[in-house]
Amino acid sequence: MDVSVIIPARNEGGYIGSGLMMLEKQTFPGSWEVIVVDNASDDHTGDIVREAFPWVRVIEEPVPGVQRARERGRLAATGNILAFLDADTIPSTQWIENGLRHFRESDIVALTGPYLFFDGRFRDDTYAYLQRWLFFPFSKYVAEQSNMSLAFFANMFIRADILAHELHGFDTSYTFDGDDVETATRLSWVGKVLYAQDMCVKTSARNFKKNGLVCTVHGHFRAAREVSQRFKRAHVRIST
Repeated sequence: MDVSVIIPARNEGGYIGSGLMMLEKQTFPGSWEVIVVDNASDDHTGDIVREAFPWVRVIEEPVPGVQRARERGRLAATGNILAFLDADTIPSTQWIENGLRHFRESDIVALTGPYLFFDGRFRDDTYAYLQRWLFFPFSKYVAEQSNMSLAFFANMFIRADILAHELHGFDTSYTFDGDDVETATRLSWVGKVLYAQDMCVKTSARNFKKNGLVCTVHGHFRAAREVSQRFKRAHVRIST
């Protein structure tokens, strides 16, 4: 199998269908699969997917936690490349094809791309635009000066062998927003974590609307700081 798309989902029955419909229309000519990991949902997310999208593999992770769900999906996947989306994220029809093209460079171990909102207000869309072109590229550059890296798990591709044999899977102890920072950082110690503009997806602005700009930005910085501190306490390669 060339690609396994893994989507963790907890109570996402009202959102997950849009992304799966776009995955069904992918232009990628190779072999690929979609795995939805139902993470202890109360709204019958898994049953909804099974009924509407019988071609999708649905597996269960009964312990809540998005990294637990991703790890469960990783262990079930057969693809050489693992692609990750959030349940409320909608890729383009060329998403898999574009992603695989970047892996022709042998030093790339992971790939992430930007997002825009499909249900945002003007101020939400302005933030997402600035995040895409300015905030994230600059933040990633700054992080890399301290032997760290950044990525969006809502839009990410990872070499399966690197994740399994070099990282030994996901760290399921992470239950806060630093899960993507932690994974991207460990990947960057093995090879290149690329940020590619042609990998843009659409996602829901619901969390941004709920938390607001200040809390969202503060949360990102807090998560990166906590990941850095955890690495330092573990005596791994984060510069002082």
